[in-house]
Amino acid sequence: MDAYRRFQQDSAQHLHGAATWAGAMAKKIAVDAELIHAHAARVERVAADVGVARQAAAATNMGGGAFGVICAFLVPPATLAASMAASAIGAAEGMLTRSAREVRGVATDMAAVEEDIVQAVRALEKGLG
Repeated sequence: MDAYRRFQQDSAQHLHGAATWAGAMAKKIAVDAELIHAHAARVERVAADVGVARQAAAATNMGGGAFGVICAFLVPPATLAASMAASAIGAAEGMLTRSAREVRGVATDMAAVEEDIVQAVRALEKGLG
């Protein structure tokens, strides 16, 4: 019986918490478009840093110089591995760039929707007098 009462109390607390959360969400849902744009800018900076890494990987030359002469047998597999790494880094850069663009698009869309809602509410207020 005690276990049932504890279950009942726990359920009641959970439902009260959910109702409080739902009430808070219903009162104000806000999106800070500027904050989202700032996040997109940070993602773009990360993409730029990854681009620097991609350029560095592409600039390696293992065929010439002392390495190519002394360790000639390692040049083909090392070149293949470096090429694969540069490709993976380039893919990561592209993904980050696209992510930043999409995040910025979400912020722009949210701001536009918010402005449309504000204009509609103002029109309603004007119509109601």
